[in-house]
Amino acid sequence: MKQVAIFLLFVFAIVGLYGFAFSMNTGDDPGQKVFVDKKCGACHTVTSAGLTSKNAKAVDLSTVGASKKADFFEKYLNKKEKVDGKEHKTAFKGTDQELKDLTKWLESLKK
Repeated sequence: MKQVAIFLLFVFAIVGLYGFAFSMNTGDDPGQKVFVDKKCGACHTVTSAGLTSKNAKAVDLSTVGASKKADFFEKYLNKKEKVDGKEHKTAFKGTDQELKDLTKWLESLKK
């Protein structure tokens, strides 16, 4: 009987710890959520954040924040700025807050 009680206590402890681990904030940034929700992963990947694209030609943005700032990303995503003489393929379609969250997150990507 004592062994059964210990076993059940062990099982409840494991289940409790598992639930606790997944209830904690995983570190997901609002900008990362915008990246996923707006389907930026169709053309881009961020391997440093565990975001991969099925597109073989996807550009990895893992270190993009090391050389650019949020204000640049905002202009670029609204086709007001160019990279290597090219505008972003599509203009950002979302709220001002989503754009702010996304560009702030992109700026933080320095690997």
